[in-house]
Amino acid sequence: MLSLSNLDHVSVDKPPQIGGSFIDEISLIHLPVLPHPWPVGAADRVRRFDGLCELAWLQIVGPAEVDAVASIVTVYTAMSDDRASTVQSHLC
Repeated sequence: MLSLSNLDHVSVDKPPQIGGSFIDEISLIHLPVLPHPWPVGAADRVRRFDGLCELAWLQIVGPAEVDAVASIVTVYTAMSDDRASTVQSHLC
């Protein structure tokens, strides 16, 4: 499970005719600080400036689409049926 905090951008596009949800593709892309380049399309979501910390760009593609940019990403992974581990990354 992914959790994003300190969101800088969020958009959700879900056509009204979709009853359920499923995912065709998911990506989590690192957006480094200046002067390192960002991937194509990232600058359309967040304005870059000196002092902006590194960010993470989450894209979920399917009939419904989610697009989010955040500075904190927490990844939860199940270690067993009754115990979970958490890895948290503060990008800023």
